[in-house]
Amino acid sequence: PRRPTAVALVASTGGPSALTTVLANLTPDLPFGLLVVQHLPAGLAANLARWLAEAGPLPAQVAADGQACTPGTVLVAPDGVHLELDGAARVRLRRGAEIAGHRPSGTLLLQSLAQHLGPRGLGAVLTGMGDDGAEGLLALRRAGGITAAQSQASCVVFGMPQAAIALGAAQHVVDPLGLAQLLRQAAHLPA
Repeated sequence: PRRPTAVALVASTGGPSALTTVLANLTPDLPFGLLVVQHLPAGLAANLARWLAEAGPLPAQVAADGQACTPGTVLVAPDGVHLELDGAARVRLRRGAEIAGHRPSGTLLLQSLAQHLGPRGLGAVLTGMGDDGAEGLLALRRAGGITAAQSQASCVVFGMPQAAIALGAAQHVVDPLGLAQLLRQAAHLPA
C-alpha cells in the first residue's frame, strides 16, 4: 500500500458521532485531505462542517467546486450535490440524479478515488442504513486502495458497512478509534 493522497469517509445514520470520534483522534499534520459524504437533511451540511471542525485538530468546511483536496483538511459534501475527486485532486460537485436514493452518493465519491487515485486512495464506509458506499468501496479495493468498514458493535445502524463487508470490499473492519489509528498508520506509508 502507498500513502494516500485523499481519504473518503461515507456515513449515514449515526455518522456524525462516528466522524467526530475519528477526527478527534487525528493529528493536524496529516499528509492527505479527507472528503466526507454524510447523508443529512437539507440545510445541515454547514452545521456538520462546523461541528467536525470543533471536534478535532483539522479544519473542516463545506466543499466548493474546483477546490483542492489539501493535506490536513476536511471537506464535507454540500447539501443535495454529488462530491467527486478529479485527476488533479480537485473537488468536482454536480447535481446529477440521485444514486440509490442518495445525493450526495458515497459510492460515487469512492469510485472517483478508485479511478483517479487507485492505490493512493483510502476509503471507509461507516454506520448507516442501506448500502451506499459498498460498490464504490469495492471499486477502490480493486484499484489497490486501502479500504475499511465500521464494525457492527460500534454502529448505530450496520446496513452500509455490512453491505460493503458482504461484497468483500473492506480490508479492515474497525470501530471509529480503529479507523483513526488506520489513518495515522497510513500517513507513514511510503509515498
